Amino acid sequence: MIEVLLVEDDIQVAKSIKDFLQRKFSVHLALTAEEALEVLQEKNFSVVLCDLKLPGMSGLELLQKMRTLGISTPFIIITAFGDIPTAVAATKLGASDFIRKGDITPEELIRKIESLVDESDWEFVFGSETMRNLLKVARQVAKTDSTVLILGESGVGKEMLAKYIHKASPRAGRPFIAVNMSAIPDTLLEAELFGYEKGAFTGAERRKPGKFELADGGTLLLDEIGDMPLHLQPKILRVIQEKKVERLGQYSQNPIKIDVRIICTTNRDIEKLVKEGKFREDLFYRISVIPIRIPPLRERRDDIIPLTKYFLKKLSTKYEVNISMSEKSYEKLLNYDWPGNVRELQNVVERAFILSWTGGKESIITPESIVFSSYEIQNINLNKTDGKEISEGKETINYEKKNISALSGFQTSLTDDLNIKNMEKVFILKALERTGGNKTRAAKLLGITVRTLRNKLKELKLEESEKSKEDEEE
Repeated sequence: MIEVLLVEDDIQVAKSIKDFLQRKFSVHLALTAEEALEVLQEKNFSVVLCDLKLPGMSGLELLQKMRTLGISTPFIIITAFGDIPTAVAATKLGASDFIRKGDITPEELIRKIESLVDESDWEFVFGSETMRNLLKVARQVAKTDSTVLILGESGVGKEMLAKYIHKASPRAGRPFIAVNMSAIPDTLLEAELFGYEKGAFTGAERRKPGKFELADGGTLLLDEIGDMPLHLQPKILRVIQEKKVERLGQYSQNPIKIDVRIICTTNRDIEKLVKEGKFREDLFYRISVIPIRIPPLRERRDDIIPLTKYFLKKLSTKYEVNISMSEKSYEKLLNYDWPGNVRELQNVVERAFILSWTGGKESIITPESIVFSSYEIQNINLNKTDGKEISEGKETINYEKKNISALSGFQTSLTDDLNIKNMEKVFILKALERTGGNKTRAAKLLGITVRTLRNKLKELKLEESEKSKEDEEE
């Protein structure tokens, strides 16, 4: 059954949401982010549904803390205070969705959670014989408890393959716990993996099970194991060999027995690390009983078009738009080397949709809207316009003709570090373009009030030199 962790401090709102979610799901309520974090470290959930503004730690801070601790549970933010910068920040931190209260019905929220959990099962999309054969091996491996080492560049889908193996194994109904070695500071990693007893160190106010214990009966993914500190490696080796774990501060002679399948991933040359003395040879042999290398996307170009169509289908469903792509656009994707692999392809496809969509129910992605770097995006001109230039001449707006070229001053791509003010400009201008300059409808599209939109236009120096039309629909 799908298990939802609801994080909401308003008792009445929490009761209302919990009541209708319990029609389909098992729901656990936490009134604060701090309480939610404690529960997440002791129990696995299918999805977290979290309010943005909470007493103490906020929803965004909870999300950031979860990702730092290697907790990859899908995360939905639901709030009455939606704005563009917060939505962008949430997306960048890894939120699966950002929903304003009142903008979604209970039935729609249930469907969204169901689709999100289905999506997190990681159905592989491919068209190449290489991936077909690789998945055959993965299914064969899944029948056993042997340790697996998944190798490959960043963005090829190593964690996806680990989840695929888990889902295809007899352990599928048990926990899948992922720990990112590179995301957790060395000083905290040991406590996260092995857990600790109350009083084991300053701040250890209660007993806490480690990831090995939480994964008991299921699968533990040691993500980016090539970054594991050398001093921890003997302890990991011992756990794998003996299938027993001792919490920090546990001085009894009875270590905790565990039944865990270990899968490791790395984007590093781990055999080279062994030769350089940076990774233990005995641990390497223990974790690589079954080594699987996922080739980079440039070595399996037959996967590019099926993956692109899959991402377009997801975008079509999300925005209720019929999205298509021209043949020349597909050619442009096929001729690119994809250093960021599948993750980069997904970002490029989403960016192309954003830059080509004019707000209607149909959208055709052209080669001009497919950009691969910040240097390309800053020079893109999506629509030719003869409207008047505003402010410093960076944005050209013609509300009457619904043409906006707003990206000449946008110096970063959607995958780089984001400049919030530049992102606000782009979103606001795109909203005005889609609504023909109607501020009331643009504000609704952005999820803000008309007053907030007017203030933002002033703040970002985007007010037209001539008054645009405003249908008073308020």
